[in-house]
Amino acid sequence: MTEKRSLTAMGAYAMAGNTPLVVQPMVVGAMVDRLGLSERQAGILASVELTAVTVAILALIGIVSRASRAHLAVFAVAAIVVANVVTCFVGAFAWLLPLRILSGVGAAAAFCVYLNMAASRAQPESIFAVVNAISIAYSGVLTLVTPAILNFGGLAGIMLTLSFMTLFALVTIPWMKVSESTPSARSALPAVASVPVGIVPLLAMMLLLYTGHGAIWAYQERIGVAAGLTAQSVGKALGLSMLVWGVLGSLLARFLGMAIGRVWPQLLSLGSSCLAVILLVFAFTPLSFAAASALIAFSWFYGLPYQMGLLAARDPQGRVALAGVMMSTGGMALGPGIAATFLVAYGHAPIGMFAGMCYLCALAIAVSAASSTRQIAPQQLAP
Repeated sequence: MTEKRSLTAMGAYAMAGNTPLVVQPMVVGAMVDRLGLSERQAGILASVELTAVTVAILALIGIVSRASRAHLAVFAVAAIVVANVVTCFVGAFAWLLPLRILSGVGAAAAFCVYLNMAASRAQPESIFAVVNAISIAYSGVLTLVTPAILNFGGLAGIMLTLSFMTLFALVTIPWMKVSESTPSARSALPAVASVPVGIVPLLAMMLLLYTGHGAIWAYQERIGVAAGLTAQSVGKALGLSMLVWGVLGSLLARFLGMAIGRVWPQLLSLGSSCLAVILLVFAFTPLSFAAASALIAFSWFYGLPYQMGLLAARDPQGRVALAGVMMSTGGMALGPGIAATFLVAYGHAPIGMFAGMCYLCALAIAVSAASSTRQIAPQQLAP
């Protein structure tokens, strides 16, 4: 029972941490269609929110192992809820900017709670795979119903729904302590300072990977609409992709563990991402959009447990895992901003080309980094 409660708490704060991303394509579309912002302005807001996540994680890395999880949890929920509720009452770009920054700070605090709990476990890949599956299932369901929410309540409806779901995380605060590791368990794994060389390429890989993801994800709804799909059809395609293929990818990582090594999971994940962006921006049909969305969801969440688990094994206090999240959110922040620049002059196709180059560079680093970690003790990495 305590294990289930601990996983529930981690899942709740993983979902809260993903608030800036969970329905970002539909939020970007709603800001354009319903608030009258340009696609470039909406992309900048998405980028700024994720930049705030990155900067806040950087500020919190030094204190996460000493701060109270309960205090961080309350702050995270309060910041996200306040930002989203106030967003319902404003529509100007200048007012939305600080509110999305506040939302990003709250999401960063939620990530700190989740990763501090998960990284203290002896088998972090397994925990990350299970929690990712929970978070992705939530994201998939929410993405499926978001078009209906938009029709009924507009952007305010989405913001209030996200706030309501985030508030549920407060219920899990009493269950957080059960995941604390003992001092002996913490000391059994190597410290951050002892493996800096192995961490740097992994962090660079995550930055590149999520820059590509961010460029695509922010405008995926717009690309689908341009391909001839309705907003409702795009929402269904994205929701089903996460609910089916995203969850499948995460559970496949949980099932396979290290059975096929560390190199093949990255080849499979990043290779799928490259194929997905080709389908997304060059085939340009409703069928190719659905296939590309499925591949993106699968590749994203199949590879993530391996990446995060490898980082977590270096530091059971969660600081290195937070550095990995900082790189991923930094990439997700850079991606929409770069994509918005391309969009002004060249349309959607260069976004896919840019994302593909990011994936190829990440793949080259991933293969090298995964190959160089063969000497790490299996009990530190195996699910």
